[in-house]
Amino acid sequence: MKSGSIWPALAALLLAAPAQAQSNPDLEQCRSISNNPDLAIKHCTRAIDSGKLTPAERAQAHQSRGVEFAGRNDYDRAIADYDAALRINPKLAEALHNRGIAWAHKGDPDRAIADFDAALRLNPKDPGTLHSRAVELTVKGEYARALADYDAVLRLDPKASGINFSKARTYFYSADYARAAEEFERAFKLEPNDYFALWLYLARKRGGAAAAEDLLDQSTRGSQRGGWPSAVVALYLGRTDVQSVMNAATDSNAERQRDQRCEANFYVAHWHLAQNAPERALPLLQEAERGCPKHFLEYEGTLAELRRLKR
Repeated sequence: MKSGSIWPALAALLLAAPAQAQSNPDLEQCRSISNNPDLAIKHCTRAIDSGKLTPAERAQAHQSRGVEFAGRNDYDRAIADYDAALRINPKLAEALHNRGIAWAHKGDPDRAIADFDAALRLNPKDPGTLHSRAVELTVKGEYARALADYDAVLRLDPKASGINFSKARTYFYSADYARAAEEFERAFKLEPNDYFALWLYLARKRGGAAAAEDLLDQSTRGSQRGGWPSAVVALYLGRTDVQSVMNAATDSNAERQRDQRCEANFYVAHWHLAQNAPERALPLLQEAERGCPKHFLEYEGTLAELRRLKR
């Protein structure tokens, strides 16, 4: 499941551009075009190469082009643009935040956190950057610090999107299953979907709830008609087997198959753990660590579970 917790904050940052950005038609297009990264990059490049931008405009053009490269999953070129923006304006907080996001997608939480720290020194009360840092602290297993950042977000914005689900995962990795289940349940009520239902089930199951399967059945009854991840739900409800889940994860689209195989490895590993068979879970988690996209929640969860198994 792709992590969506940091991108709403990024979208908000993109709306906050300086007024002088309207002085150059290419720069205006660079900033305003949406859902067409190739065209936006073309205009950004023209603006940068025009020689007509002020330093502030040039920094913003690099920042905006970096976002477009990131949208194409070209994180190396995105980072190069953020670097260029920051050479011009070292206090461009959004470039620091966005570079941190790029490092996170490349699987480098230390560099990501360093950039988030720098952005927060410039803007200590930015809930988006606090949330992003909390996610990377969770990836590193620094759960107490992550929870402190989540609590700071809620003090700034009590209705911040995604916080319940993020906090729930952190409690889950900390083996505080009761509090994890409470937060997962809040997240599910706000946004009912099969993935939230699966995580809620796992917290209840690991916490010893007797009715975990019945509650999972109730919360997913409207979606148990095929399609991913319904095979995982069926496995947890005892209605299918492991091989059927793996078969269901296959897809003619290579990227979709990679993503679904990542999720299958993670959720089947948790099924084995529930059966008290960690020796069967371990190779699946190791495959998930190698194959999951770094911004997937299952990658984050895999790292946490591997840490637990190594204790």
